[in-house]
Amino acid sequence: MTEGTPMQSQHPTQLETVSRCLHHLIDLRAALAPFHITIHTLGERVQEPEGRRRLLTLWRLCQQRLDLLLDAAPRDRGWAVRLRLLRQEVEDNLLDEAYSPAALADLADGLDQACETLLLKVERDLREAVAEWKGKTTER
Repeated sequence: MTEGTPMQSQHPTQLETVSRCLHHLIDLRAALAPFHITIHTLGERVQEPEGRRRLLTLWRLCQQRLDLLLDAAPRDRGWAVRLRLLRQEVEDNLLDEAYSPAALADLADGLDQACETLLLKVERDLREAVAEWKGKTTER
């Protein structure tokens, strides 16, 4: 690979960042699906010890995927704040002795909606980064 100007070398980094965010977002959505489904299929039984253990196990994977996404994301993103807040609310609810399955279902729905919105945003960012990178590489 040939060295370019600092501006040219900056664009692949932006492209890589957006690409990583997209990858981690897809992984997060894959982890959230079983968590979300379990909440809805177990209903009130999620409060039983076995249901609670199952949810906590599923949530651990969601936490890991959220961490990866948030680590890859630029710090100035408003959606990152929303995801952090939803994560904290889910964790608070799961740790509460008498947690609310209905509230947990609402939070899972909120996470799904936030991920869907973010997916559209990241897709748009990826297209812009590719277009900008292509424009810079053709200027050489």
